Amino acid sequence: MSARCRWLLAVSLLGFTGLALAQDLPADMPKRKAGLWEVQTGGMGGRPQTMKLCLDADTDRAMYQMGTKVRGQACSKLDISMKGQVLVSDAVCKLDGPNGPINMTSHSETQFQGDTAYQTTGHIKYEPAVMGQAEMPLTSSGRWVGPCAAGQKPGDMVMPNGTTMNMKDMQH
Repeated sequence: MSARCRWLLAVSLLGFTGLALAQDLPADMPKRKAGLWEVQTGGMGGRPQTMKLCLDADTDRAMYQMGTKVRGQACSKLDISMKGQVLVSDAVCKLDGPNGPINMTSHSETQFQGDTAYQTTGHIKYEPAVMGQAEMPLTSSGRWVGPCAAGQKPGDMVMPNGTTMNMKDMQH
């Protein structure tokens, strides 16, 4: 996976799942069960993509720290609230892109089904466009599939093409 594609993936993940990466998380936000999660994303300019993520409490904390860093350096607005079992997030961020600054505005809603599944719908606007995309509807669903596979470490994400990268390494 090219550095540019990894960057777009990271920006998109921050745009719609980044809601869970904020410093001020709602106290009543549901927790995800530790283990292997299958995550399907759609709306990134093609057909849905499925990846797998090995998750534990430490990985969640590391992702929260990553979000805190992004919020402190890049986002002028990040509102997160629970409305029943739905986590609602609105963000306005200025990101460093490969060709200069990018303004990103996003709205997403995540519906949880206990600690073993969730579904997110959202919309991101980029100015200027990122890789030809000025607006992007996004969907994501995740489901717990069991323990992490042998040899996997927390934070390992297996991409659709079989490449493995560690989410914790994306902080550097």
